Amino acid sequence: MGLVANAVSGLRALMGRTRAEQEMDEELHSFLEASRADKRRAGMTPEQAAQAARVEMGSTNAVKHHIRSAGWETSVENLCQDLRLSVRKLAKSPGFTLVAVLSLALGIGANTAIFTLVSGVLLKQLPVRSPKELVSFGRAFGGGALGGVDLGTADLYPYDFARQLEKQPGPFAGVFSFNSRIRKVGVGIGEHPTGQAVQVSAHLVSGNYFAVLGVPMFMGRSIQPSDAEAPGRNAVVVVSYHYWRETMDADPAAVGRVLTINGVPCTVVGVAPAGFHGIYLQIEVPELWAPLTMQAELTREPSLLEGNGLYWLHLGARQASGASHVEEQEWLNSQIRSYALAHEGGQATPERRKEIERIGAPLVTAASGISSLRANFEGPLLILMGVVILVLLVACANLANFLLAQAAARELEISTRLALGSSRGRIVRQILMEALLLSASGGLFGLALAFLATRALIAFIAAGAAYTSLDPRPDFSVLAFTLGVSLLTGLLFGLAPALRVAHSDTLPALNANVRTSTAGGERGARLLPRALVIAQVTVSVVLLTGAGLFLRSLTNLEQEDFGFNRTHLLLVTLGDRFGGVEPAQLAGFYQTVIDRVNALPGTSGAAFSSAAPMSRSSWTSSMKIQGYVPGPKEDTSQVLERVTPGYFETTGIAIVQGRAVGREDAPNGPKAVVVNRAFADHYFPHHDAVGHRVTLEDDTNAGPWQIVGVAANTRYSGPREEPERQVYFPVQQLALGENSYAEWLQVRTSGDPAKMTGALRAALAEADPNLPVLRIQTIGELTDRFVANEELISRLSAVFSGLAVLLAGIGLYGVMSYAVVRRTNEIGIRIALGARRGNVLWMVLGETLLLLGAGLALGLPLAWAGLRVVQSELYGLTASDPETTAGSVLIITAVTLLAAWLPARSATKVDPMVALRCD
Repeated sequence: MGLVANAVSGLRALMGRTRAEQEMDEELHSFLEASRADKRRAGMTPEQAAQAARVEMGSTNAVKHHIRSAGWETSVENLCQDLRLSVRKLAKSPGFTLVAVLSLALGIGANTAIFTLVSGVLLKQLPVRSPKELVSFGRAFGGGALGGVDLGTADLYPYDFARQLEKQPGPFAGVFSFNSRIRKVGVGIGEHPTGQAVQVSAHLVSGNYFAVLGVPMFMGRSIQPSDAEAPGRNAVVVVSYHYWRETMDADPAAVGRVLTINGVPCTVVGVAPAGFHGIYLQIEVPELWAPLTMQAELTREPSLLEGNGLYWLHLGARQASGASHVEEQEWLNSQIRSYALAHEGGQATPERRKEIERIGAPLVTAASGISSLRANFEGPLLILMGVVILVLLVACANLANFLLAQAAARELEISTRLALGSSRGRIVRQILMEALLLSASGGLFGLALAFLATRALIAFIAAGAAYTSLDPRPDFSVLAFTLGVSLLTGLLFGLAPALRVAHSDTLPALNANVRTSTAGGERGARLLPRALVIAQVTVSVVLLTGAGLFLRSLTNLEQEDFGFNRTHLLLVTLGDRFGGVEPAQLAGFYQTVIDRVNALPGTSGAAFSSAAPMSRSSWTSSMKIQGYVPGPKEDTSQVLERVTPGYFETTGIAIVQGRAVGREDAPNGPKAVVVNRAFADHYFPHHDAVGHRVTLEDDTNAGPWQIVGVAANTRYSGPREEPERQVYFPVQQLALGENSYAEWLQVRTSGDPAKMTGALRAALAEADPNLPVLRIQTIGELTDRFVANEELISRLSAVFSGLAVLLAGIGLYGVMSYAVVRRTNEIGIRIALGARRGNVLWMVLGETLLLLGAGLALGLPLAWAGLRVVQSELYGLTASDPETTAGSVLIITAVTLLAAWLPARSATKVDPMVALRCD
């Protein structure tokens, strides 16, 4: 008897304390008291009787615990039953399940793909010790070697200033420096390599670079301060994990091997860990790191270590514990100002001192590195993230409608289960289980789609890069994001039908004629699906309008005049110094290559330059212009280009005044230059620029140079940028040295330039077997890089908006088809009473037009308001462009009417007699 009472009490405790449970507990305790009295009457002392009762009570608690465990096992079993039932339900509707999973896979996959890029470009921190402690002295967007600017104004610093801060870091734990350019160098394996050197990206860094960053070497050691004490002292190099694995075949004895870099034997002292690409993350990351003191030897350029005022380094630091941001900023600004004042040589005027007191550089967090990718693609990726979230919401609304329709179709089943005693919570759990199964399946397929899509996106962003830091493989954050999105979508589109079940009534559903019900509950059940359809139309209008604007902006940019002929032009990027050609050999080298290329069938011209028509030259210099008086502190620096005769004819850059650079500009002849229209308009707005003289602040090429022609402006910074002032120098008239090299070759073809690539490579190999050809591309491929952001946004937003419209159309079709089925009796009665089939058709289409009108009324204002935020991404358009708006309205209207017409047409074919017998 005691065991039975204990079992009953434990079962009641598991199910919750109700009134019956309290009564059962009271009965149990009464039983225990009676047992205690019996034991006292049996001769036990009161203490012995109480002890025996406590033992019996412990047995009772053990039974309760056993029953609780049994109840937990029962709950798990019920959960497994719900899971099996959900799988069977979905398997019985393969069409619905397939559409649901594919819709979710596309929505979740798009979100995961974009988030993978967002994580890699914007969020992922450097794989170093305490990355949040790293800062950059400025935004580090500048590149090259500049002179004639104030320290800190271009995020660039000279070598002697970097060494000063490295030795005395002030409030920082350490200050390091690195070259502002990642260079291509020719690398051969061994001290005396055979064959042509392979072009590899390399980066020059300070001796304490790896130590301050806190990079644990995978193998060997890092570059040490002792390696960078004196120019050219230690020819050592650290290789990336990727280079060690792919090029050095994962050699366990790689440390100590020799790499010949631009002809200089360098000893490998370490292998960086996997995933480390440095702090300076560009599209193509470095695979080699060498000391800054090897700059002249490894780049084959004049030394930049002599305190000559050239600005070519970026600086970073690790923050020390206890130092405040204000103290660090004040110290940095004081160092910059002290250095600038010291280099005035005691000649600083009071006005100049005031200027120096205003210069400085902001401290910028560098936990995620310093990345041009972040600057270029942050806006487009955030826009696309918003777009794919909207697409996912459309998919959720779509599937919520389908599940609502399923729930309505299962009303009899659900009501029967409720009438037989099943709890609403169990049925709600069942519906949510089905939704979560769909979302989990969609998430798994979406992850696979995201991997493929991410690879394609990375290939687009990093086009032409031999190796990039962007990784298409999902990391933990991406997997967690996908899991979170899958669960959230499951709850979102499973919540509506679950709530409907939770508030459903049993009796109406048990009646036979369910479809003819006109109760308020039926009207409420019809309201939610229509609200979801309106939301889908609203979101689709926003996405279509945005995609239309981005596509038209891309078209406007592509049709913009770039200032040169963008057809039938091949561009060849050659390695630094042509793989070892000496300055004295350049004249013969240029002529040999040009003659060899011009001899190819299908070519009509060839010329060398220091940069491509759409690439900004890294050579700049201040200039004195005859007849022009500059204002106080006016920047008279110009972009300088080196070209060979035939450059303007080959590229199709028009000469608007005077003549182009030609063969008459011989090395010993009068020094001549060609300027662009922007230069002429700025310095000679009311006079002819031809005939005036200019002088460079470059001692080796000071001049004076006479202007012999004015060329049309070219947009080398992109079609959005205003043309900069530009000066073209005949390369044959420049002093022998670094400025004698023009490492871009332009080739004009008569046919498709892409088909000339093979023949051109062969001709270059014949001209010089050791000539490093880094890349051959058409001018179209190059100009595409300048509209890459617009192309990324426009193409993907068009795809995603098309997907959203398709999902919205499917959802509307499903809702209207279900509505027609539900109203079969009503439609049959109307037709039996004489209603014309056209009236029935209009009854269904009219309801659809109301939904469409509501969606447009909400969507258009939202589109106009929301797209003003991205107005800067548009070109030649406004957010409320009428043509784009009209196009998006026509598209969504056509899709909506088509989706509604199919079920409306079915409604007109209803047989009245069949409909009247329909339950």
